[in-house]
Amino acid sequence: MPIELIKDIVKIDQIVSRDKKDIYLDKKIEASSGEPKIIKILNVEGDVVLENIEIHNDKVKVSGYLDMRTLYMGEEENRIYNKRDKVNFNEDILIDGINEDMKAEIIPNVENIDYRLLEDNNMEIKSVISLDGKITKSNTIDILKNVKGEKGLQVLKEKIKYNEVVGENSSTTIVKDAFELPENFPDIIDILRIDIKAFEKEVKVVEDKVIVAGEIKGNVMYLGDDEDNRVKNIKHEIPFTHFVDISGINKDMNHLVKLYSLEPSYEIKEDVNGRLRVIDLESLIKIDAKIFENKEMKITVDTYSTEKKIDLSKESVSINENIGSIVNKEIIKGVLDVSDDYEIIKDIYNIDVKPMITDTRIIDSKVVIEGISSINMLYLGEESGEIKTVKSDFPFKSYIDMDDITEDMNAQIDLMIEDIEYNKISSREVEVESKIKLNTSINRIKNINIVTEAVELEDEADVNQRPSIVIYTVKNNDTLWDIAKKFDTTMEELIDVNEIMTPDNIMPGEKIFIIKTVDVTI
Repeated sequence: MPIELIKDIVKIDQIVSRDKKDIYLDKKIEASSGEPKIIKILNVEGDVVLENIEIHNDKVKVSGYLDMRTLYMGEEENRIYNKRDKVNFNEDILIDGINEDMKAEIIPNVENIDYRLLEDNNMEIKSVISLDGKITKSNTIDILKNVKGEKGLQVLKEKIKYNEVVGENSSTTIVKDAFELPENFPDIIDILRIDIKAFEKEVKVVEDKVIVAGEIKGNVMYLGDDEDNRVKNIKHEIPFTHFVDISGINKDMNHLVKLYSLEPSYEIKEDVNGRLRVIDLESLIKIDAKIFENKEMKITVDTYSTEKKIDLSKESVSINENIGSIVNKEIIKGVLDVSDDYEIIKDIYNIDVKPMITDTRIIDSKVVIEGISSINMLYLGEESGEIKTVKSDFPFKSYIDMDDITEDMNAQIDLMIEDIEYNKISSREVEVESKIKLNTSINRIKNINIVTEAVELEDEADVNQRPSIVIYTVKNNDTLWDIAKKFDTTMEELIDVNEIMTPDNIMPGEKIFIIKTVDVTI
């Protein structure tokens, strides 16, 4: 019976490169026609919107804009106004070895925004934006799953673990709701700022669909129609459920889901009495879903026969082996203190939290994750009656226990905010609590020489030319398989003759007895 090779295909998404680039924006923002004269800039915030990501040979082209929101005190009636501006950018991230067949994931973050008021009602903006890029490619590797043949054929296999991406897709949905102000709130003159964030509540994978239940939290700052034209703040939550279609998936598979709130908008409407007290909120929610399976496979890395000589062909392959994945939830707490400003907090308008991972390492079977949570608060001062901001960075550290991990492995972390809550604990202090989810995946690059072809030759193994008993001294890096192959015997025979209790752990200097066995035909 000739040798039969049983082959298979392994599909693995491998991380080719990770790189981070800071870009610097410096632009003069010209005032539009009819815009009120700016007396004082109260607050400038911004988010990065990525419009296009393209991979070319050795570089990633990223285009987008900084969506800037400015609160300022206007000359007319000394009231507060808001304005929105875009600062466009086009940037190349140079990464050797990448090409159009790969995928790019870019995570943007606003590191800093500086501003100053110029003449003629214009502004100068200087900002630092970080682009954290991850490049992956889908590898299809032909492997030899098994070798079958006649008596005496020995096969050595090695187990690998990997994540096979079954499918991924993106989908959008519009989430909207109209709500009326509470009775004790003044009517609306103007909306000053709307901040909308999307949070994941529950995800279910069913046949050909990912069901995402979530919630958007809207924070609305508006100018009230009362004696003092006071700035008021109101929160509103809108639950939603949406489906992402991915063919071929089922409930036993794993998921990675990310939510983005895009293009928030609003409309001020009248209530039944004709007063401007109804706000119609709307936001486009984008959902990115990736479905994968944790798989194990044994692949053939060597083969020989105790009866016939075999001509082998081998190939060295690098496999991004997944050791394990875990989802961990953490709570980051910090206390914002405005005591240095000698100002009592009268009202809190908005609190924004941006956590960022600064270091990841593996120590003693633990993944150690360190980061910084940047918290920015917009509030009304009691004495001055001015809108002010305070920003603080709070370090955090998380320890995640995982079995069978070592320091030479790589930890890939996806961080997502699940919720933000805050509580005013004194006249000058606010405690902020943010709930984050850490999707941790441990990988290592495994280099394996796999068998690609095996042809049985006519020549027989030369067992008859050897002594009846051989005493072999184990050398460094020897394995029982190596010894058995060298002397045309089997591992089982060596284990039985030498009463070996730990075949995977033989020590240099050990004596191995090899007994020649010959089939005799009478």
